[in-house]
Amino acid sequence: MLEHILKTANLSINPTLFLIGLGFIYFTGVLLLIAVALKFWEHAKHCQSLDKETKHFFSTREMTICVLLQFPFWLNSIGQFKIHDTLTQYIFFAVGAVMVLFAIIWHIWAKINIGFMWSDGIEIKKKHSLITYGAFAIARHPMYASLLMWCWGASFMMFNWATLLAVSFLFLPLMIERARDEEKNLLQKNKDYQLYQRNVRMLVPTTAGSVSVIIRIVLLVLLFYFVWTDNITIPVLCLLVGLHLYFGYSFLPEKVAFSYRSKSGMIGVIGLLSFVWHPIIYLYYIIMGMCLYGLKWNCPCMLVYEKYHMCPCFVLLKKCIRKKP
Repeated sequence: MLEHILKTANLSINPTLFLIGLGFIYFTGVLLLIAVALKFWEHAKHCQSLDKETKHFFSTREMTICVLLQFPFWLNSIGQFKIHDTLTQYIFFAVGAVMVLFAIIWHIWAKINIGFMWSDGIEIKKKHSLITYGAFAIARHPMYASLLMWCWGASFMMFNWATLLAVSFLFLPLMIERARDEEKNLLQKNKDYQLYQRNVRMLVPTTAGSVSVIIRIVLLVLLFYFVWTDNITIPVLCLLVGLHLYFGYSFLPEKVAFSYRSKSGMIGVIGLLSFVWHPIIYLYYIIMGMCLYGLKWNCPCMLVYEKYHMCPCFVLLKKCIRKKP
């Protein structure tokens, strides 16, 4: 096994980062498995009377399978980005490492906070209490959210576009479906859950205030660096669009979140067009100006949200559809 890993490391775009990343992923992955095993043991030992119990098709077993299926891609460097610039490799690795580290802390913290309320299926207990503190103040489903973040972070660390796509388009929709089914039952049990829904994000960390500003500055610095060094490539676009889109569902107030979702689309379109006609890349400086202005005041995207509460393109599309006979 070790010989195979060392051989594969030499085939990776950066053997040193490959080995460090794989070791970190295995270490945190074992911590995840231990945390889950302890919860199963605790749940069996402290059985509680239930109001409602539903076996869900996407349980802990299926989540574990989704995670484990990514390891062959990482171990064998299948689906790696071709990143030739060394500093860009370190940026990808650093972003991923921060995500993985935060995710494992967040996940264990959530399992501590939830206590005896944890279950593999969807259980509504007779004395079911609404937990909104600690890890649950960051997201409504912190264990799901942290697991997704761990997978995305690990994919960045291993420079793997295949697992990034798999998590985004297969794992994420299943998590959303599971979370929505849980929330239907929780709303029936506790009407206060609706207020909790309005103030805390579902599957991303809710960020506002100074934390939001720091993250937005980091995103701005990353965009500036890649444009200034003329290093806009497909892997870099995936990183920039992915981060802006992710935090576009994280920031509060909603107008700030909308502006970053919009900017993720702009960054993607400008980048793709720049491959056809390079001078278009200079439009990124307008995006950066909007981001910088938006740190203090309402940027154009925020003003659009305040007027339409959605993208005006969709408003126009709806009007066109209504006019059709």
